[in-house]
Amino acid sequence: MKKTVYILLGLIIAVFSACSPDQDPIDQNEASTSSLKITMDHKMGSANMAYNVDLALPSSENVQMSRLSYILGGFYLIDGNNNKVLLKDQYALIEAHKGDVTFTLTDIPLGDYISIGFSIGLDSATNHGNPNQYAAEHPLSPINNSLHWNWTGGYIFTALEGKVVKDAETFIFHLAGDQNKLDFELPTSFSTSATDADKEAVITYDVSEVFKNPEIYSIASDGASSHSVSSPVTVKLIRNMSDVFTKFEVK
Repeated sequence: MKKTVYILLGLIIAVFSACSPDQDPIDQNEASTSSLKITMDHKMGSANMAYNVDLALPSSENVQMSRLSYILGGFYLIDGNNNKVLLKDQYALIEAHKGDVTFTLTDIPLGDYISIGFSIGLDSATNHGNPNQYAAEHPLSPINNSLHWNWTGGYIFTALEGKVVKDAETFIFHLAGDQNKLDFELPTSFSTSATDADKEAVITYDVSEVFKNPEIYSIASDGASSHSVSSPVTVKLIRNMSDVFTKFEVK
């Protein structure tokens, strides 16, 4: 009997200890992951990008841009220990000429980050996958994404269209093909915590870089349209695009 009393007393003490007012309560509202809202800031050199107005290319040709659309995917972050944190199955459709330039990355583990990586374009499996698997609001759904060609061709990764002011000649650059996916990794520095989880950032895209570095692209001499995924026009523009993103800044 005495042994039973001791056991009951021990259980009562344990219960009261667990409910001690000295312990911090668990905040059920604290975040376990974070999000990053990103806005693409398009420039033409040092000036803000504008559409259907005269712009000077590095070739000194005056043009009017009417469309800039592209797909981003393959997102990841590098944390403070140089570990790659994959943000799987997250994509963005940017339609800059329409003002659709913002998207949000979600399910980011809390922590410190030193760089962000992503691609213009898609990996081969996604590029040639079934587009009908996506809900209508998904960035890769062909219902709202006019960059989808077909299952064989996949998606156009970048569409840049407009006209040359001098003779009103139209130019249409539709850049696609698995081999033309462009990978980027931009330095950054930001941290997320349970009480400061959601961040905003700006990525600067300099459109003038599409037409220079390493080579000046002239619409008059190099061509006004891209005919295939491996044409000289496509190859030259893709090579120039390796440094279109000039800054990543977390607010």
